[in-house]
Amino acid sequence: MTLVSSTLVALAIAFIVLAAVLAAVSVGVIADFVVTNRRSRLARRESFRSYYRGLVASH
Repeated sequence: MTLVSSTLVALAIAFIVLAAVLAAVSVGVIADFVVTNRRSRLARRESFRSYYRGLVASH
């Protein structure tokens, strides 16, 4: 049986917490981007899929 050092456990917990926070921020940024572009997408009468496919292809 091996013992895991408490420093390693603390670093693992910090990594998991940081990953969760970054995931939540990423979801928020993507949601804001989608909501911001909704008006122009509807003005062009484009579907969700065709509008964002055009954005991806333009890069």
